[in-house]
Amino acid sequence: MDTFVFVLKVLLLSIALSLLIKYAAPFVTIAPTTPIVITAILLPSVTILLVLIGRIVQASNSNNV
Repeated sequence: MDTFVFVLKVLLLSIALSLLIKYAAPFVTIAPTTPIVITAILLPSVTILLVLIGRIVQASNSNNV
């Protein structure tokens, strides 16, 4: 039952984000400058890298205890 609730929450959040992007994003203007484009391209990869590094550090700390 907990898994179903979690999946339902993720689904509802995804729908809300999708609707926000579809209807609210056209009102937000972002200038297509080079730093913004580079940030948009690299941010997901850097975020995943930092999460994985954090997990590696956490796992190595729990093994040393």
